[in-house]
Amino acid sequence: MKRHLVTLPLVFIFALPLFLSLVFVFPDFIDLQALINLLQHPQFWGALKLTLLTGLTSTALSLLLAILITANTTSLSPRDAGAMLAVPHLALAVGLALLIMPTGVLARLLAIPFSWSAPPQWVTTQDPYGLALAVALILKETPFLVWAFVSLLHRDDLRRSFDGQTKVAKSLGHGNFNTWVKVLLPQLVPRMVWPLVAVFAYGMTVVDMALVIGPSQPPTLASLIWTDLNDGEVVNNQRGAAGVLVLSFVILMLSLVVGVSVRRGWSSIHVYPARTTPRGKLRNAFLGQIWGLWGLFYLAVTILLLIQSFATLWTFPDLVPQLLSAKAWASLMQNPKPFLTSVWLALATSGVATLAAIAWLESQPPRHDKILLALCGVALCLPALMIALGQYRLFLKLGLTGTALGLFLAHALPVSAYVIVMLHGPYRGFDRRWQAVSSGLMVPRRRFLTQVKWPLLKGPIWAAWAVGFAVSVAQFVPAQLAAAGRFSTLPMEAVTLSSGGNRALVASSALLLAALPLMAFLIAARFGKARWS
Repeated sequence: MKRHLVTLPLVFIFALPLFLSLVFVFPDFIDLQALINLLQHPQFWGALKLTLLTGLTSTALSLLLAILITANTTSLSPRDAGAMLAVPHLALAVGLALLIMPTGVLARLLAIPFSWSAPPQWVTTQDPYGLALAVALILKETPFLVWAFVSLLHRDDLRRSFDGQTKVAKSLGHGNFNTWVKVLLPQLVPRMVWPLVAVFAYGMTVVDMALVIGPSQPPTLASLIWTDLNDGEVVNNQRGAAGVLVLSFVILMLSLVVGVSVRRGWSSIHVYPARTTPRGKLRNAFLGQIWGLWGLFYLAVTILLLIQSFATLWTFPDLVPQLLSAKAWASLMQNPKPFLTSVWLALATSGVATLAAIAWLESQPPRHDKILLALCGVALCLPALMIALGQYRLFLKLGLTGTALGLFLAHALPVSAYVIVMLHGPYRGFDRRWQAVSSGLMVPRRRFLTQVKWPLLKGPIWAAWAVGFAVSVAQFVPAQLAAAGRFSTLPMEAVTLSSGGNRALVASSALLLAALPLMAFLIAARFGKARWS
């Protein structure tokens, strides 16, 4: 009985809300009139084409770049992608927009050799083809896929096998890149299905990034649906709900097609033995530097956001602001509620989710994990719009919209899914010989947990907490619906400010949005160190 009681927190903050959210979306399947209204929307087909273009392109290129980076950078570890993973999608989108807009830093650099005195008449942000949005997704999702690949390569059960296969391949004349692509990659790709589906689903349904840097006439399908869901007319709300289901169906079908194609595609790859030609050496040297360039881009975006947040006057084509002040930061501090709300939500949800995940893993047998991990896969791979819509309707029935509890539950669902996925492997992989030794010494279970097992698992536990913290800070769609205008968080504030003309305010809010997850990862790195070095 006690074993089941300790799992109740995870049931109430994750499993039950997820199940009921999906139940409350089912009635839309029979609303044919809403579907007809959606198909007759003048922007529907254009929005669908843009969504397919940005989603498929960003996923395919992110996968290709992740493969090239991982194959040519042999010293990577999962921690190397931590800082990039900590930067929220929205903060990166704001930084990229400030970089590539007609009055951005790139245009100012080009103005020097071309003697421009006025901004160029080019369309970069919110371009009609969604290219800027696709680039932003590639820049953000590639580090995630690199982290997924490297995490698999560092798994103890796989690493020993891969090391032996690599030695055999090299003895047959294959180089590092060829060995990785021909020998290791076909074994890694089947294990990358869930990360790929998650990346693809996010790229097809992202709302906050699309509002900041995506096209507007027509918008992406997710943005179009989001507008209808926030409309005051019931007919438009129903049309938005129908759009959620259509988009979910498209993602499901394409995920199946892409998954099968990717799995079968690697079997047809033919890689010749490595050649030590100067051209090959130059190619490998260039590919080996891609990851470093990625890190420099993130650093440049962060510096740009910092400068822009203090730039009160920065006329084109000057490279340096003429006037610096802290007015934007002072303005943000005058209204600290979004910051404080994001902080308490992130601390509460990540803390509760981590404790609930540990309680499950400690009390339940491993055979029960399949159900939990399947729910995590549903939560991470289904469109956030679909789950958020079901949550919103559930909260309306329970009277939780616009309440702190409703906002907490809206954040806790995705946070719990990420924490469980992060913590499951290391926790279940804990060496049982430690427990056998402790039992032989008649050490009580509580003392074994607090003085042996959990200290040895400090790193994974703190890392899972940091990931949950970062996920909570970045939530926009479910939080916006659950808040019902009574609460504001940092992502809501950043999206609202991005539609205005005050770039200093936009930059400062984006920088604050990126600083919180980074602090969480630094705390995890500090307190997650092993007791014995």
